[in-house]
This record gives sequence, C-alpha cells and structure tokens, in this order.
Amino acid sequence: MEIDFPCVIIDCTATSTKAGLSIFDTPTLTFPSVYSRQSSTFGDYIFGDELDDYPENEIFTMFNEGLVYNWEAMGEFWKYIYNKLNVNPEELPLVITENVWNTKKNKLKACQIAFEDLKVPIFSILKRQLCTSFAVSKPSSSIIVDIDDDLISVTPINNGKCLPKGFMHTKFGGDFLNVFTAQYIKSKFEIEESNDSLLIPREYSNNNKLSESFKMYKISETLKDFKNCLLQASLYPLQPDQMELPPQSTYSHYDNSHSPLELKSYELPNRKIIKDIGIEQYKLSEPIFRPAIFGNNEPLKLGISEESQGLSNLILDSMKSLEGSTQLYIALLGNIVFTGSLTHIPNLEHRVIQDLARLIPDYTVRTHISQDPIERHYDAWVGANILTSSSVGDFNHLFVSQEEYEQNGEDYVVEKFK
Repeated sequence: MEIDFPCVIIDCTATSTKAGLSIFDTPTLTFPSVYSRQSSTFGDYIFGDELDDYPENEIFTMFNEGLVYNWEAMGEFWKYIYNKLNVNPEELPLVITENVWNTKKNKLKACQIAFEDLKVPIFSILKRQLCTSFAVSKPSSSIIVDIDDDLISVTPINNGKCLPKGFMHTKFGGDFLNVFTAQYIKSKFEIEESNDSLLIPREYSNNNKLSESFKMYKISETLKDFKNCLLQASLYPLQPDQMELPPQSTYSHYDNSHSPLELKSYELPNRKIIKDIGIEQYKLSEPIFRPAIFGNNEPLKLGISEESQGLSNLILDSMKSLEGSTQLYIALLGNIVFTGSLTHIPNLEHRVIQDLARLIPDYTVRTHISQDPIERHYDAWVGANILTSSSVGDFNHLFVSQEEYEQNGEDYVVEKFK
C-alpha cells in the first residue's frame, strides 16, 4: 500500500489533542481533550476554543487511565478536527495514536468510527510511545517516560518494538499534584476563602450560572499555571514537614547539589499575591516521586497504598519486570526519554538520574529531554508523522484500507494493530 499523499494525524491524550496534516513538521491544531455539553445526554458537543463561551454547560472528559471511554464524544471530536482542518475525511488517510495498554475493544471502536462514520479510505493506529522514540531518533533502545496530567507511564522499547513485560503506569501525575497545590494555596489565606474565589478567573467570579464542572475545569487551569511557573524537582528526597532544602552532605551518594533557594511570588486570578514561596517550590512536586509518604500525610490523608511507586521506582520496576540481559539493561538505561506535560519541571530528569544511580549503582543512567518545551509537547505527533513517511522504510503493515476492513473483518484489524 503506497502512501504518497498527506495523512491526517491525531495524537490525543487526556491532557491535550494535537492534530494536523503530515505535510507539516508540527501539528496545526492543539486544544484540550475535553468537551462541553448541557448534560451527558443532551445538547450540542462543544470543543476547543469555544469551551469558554458556555460556562453554564458541563465539562466532560473522554479518557480514563489513558484509555478512551466515551467513544460517542470522541467520534464527534474527530469530526470537529476535520472541520477545523477543512478536510473531507473521505479523501485522506487517518492516523491516530494510542497508549501501549490500549484494549482490543477500543481498537475496534476506533476502526468502526473511522471506516463506518467518517468513511476514511485508509486508517492506522500507532503506539504513542513508539512514535516518541522515533521523534527523538531512539527507536533501537529506549525507555519512554511519559509524565502527563492524568498518569505517568514507563515503556521500554528495543529494536523498534515495545516490550510488554515492562509496561508500567500510575495515576500519580500532574492532576495528583493539583491536590497538594490547591491545599497549599488555601493555607496561605483566611479559612473563609474558598478555592472558587481564589482560583477561578476574575471574568467568571460573579457569574452565578457557572456549572460545577466548569468551575473545576477553570480551577485546574489556574493550578496548572501555578505549577508551570513555580515547581522544581528536588535533587534529593524530601519529607512532608521539611522546611528547608537539605545540604548535599545529607545525601552523600547523590552527586549534584542545589543552587541557593530563590523566593518567588505568584499572583492569583483574584489578584491576591502569595509571597516568599520557598521550599514549597520543591515540596509540591515531590509527591510524584513519593506519592504514599506525601499523600498520607496531614492534612490530606488520601489513603494511598504504601506500595504505590513514584517516578524513579516505576522505572526500576519496569526494568525488573523485563527479566532481560545485562546488555539490554545497559542499552535501555542509557536512553531514558522524558516526554509529557510535566517535563517542564526543572531538575526532574536529574533527580531521576540520581535516584536510579543510588538504586542500581552498577549501571550508567543517561536521559534525553528535548530542550524546546514546544517540541517536547509534540513528540508523539512528530513521531507518527515520521512513521507514516515512506522515507523511513516499509511501514505499509501499519495501515488498513477501507476495502481490507470490509473484506477481512474486525479480527484482521486487531491483528494488524496489535
């Protein structure tokens, strides 16, 4: 099957969706992967920039633990994307991405919408983590660590294939940090101050018709901005009650040391300012490394299992599950690739390197992270573009045509996209 014309590429996660034509180097559309509607069963589907025009509507997600659960909305979402691209779905191939733990049921549903509703001529489902490895030129051996809002995932790749034994993911991503960030902000003001008054943008503060889910959506945007502006990863493990950064002498097995702590300020949407933000810059990111210790501490007491793994230990568990050779571990640990919405946190990759150096001192750990945060945001989309290009080799096996779908049925599709 010779693909010598553009494809529509859609990379969709719970955090955001990137879409565009393969003739471009980067996607032309980027927007949140949520929708607005009057209720779950009634009203028009609203996506993208139009979300803020309907604050009285409810906001809904389409993902749970990295998998699509609302396919009716996703089908409407794809139609919205085609409309924005000004493309007829019957004229060009469609390429979408999926997480490596996607289900057979989801693959079939995606095919049904692509071929039966949109009537695309050719369709492909690519694994996001493999796409990322191609985007950063590391498909031979790498560990793809995706740190996103809804989850953190670890996927080892060798010889251009994902290694299923090593797939790991956890829910302790950016949304988990929102709990601690909101609690910290609330603690800086009088008890009668609610999160609504502190965190909702001023243009909505006097709107009595806001739906509760719209409020939560706007609050999450404020918390994301706070994290983007202030959070840093500590180079050493921190405790919930810690009041200052520990000196390197406390962790002699860690190589690097912190720069002097710089106090910062942050202006909330209601124009109140939090001043002298110090060690909290580091403590508010620590839960992704130590979820149980921070999550079960006062005042939150989230009831997180003591066996829950943070970021560094998740990578270690992935390696243990492979039961591979020393050579495989050397190759993988020498190419840890970070991607996702939370990779903007300074020193994050250095903390992982130091943690792993302590846990597995016999191996050399090297990381890769794109220096351009915008490029990093587009890794999977760019990789999908590379994979569907004839210039990188024979990847015809990645595509299914409308004719093949009609002649061979659903089992053929599942085998093709396994």
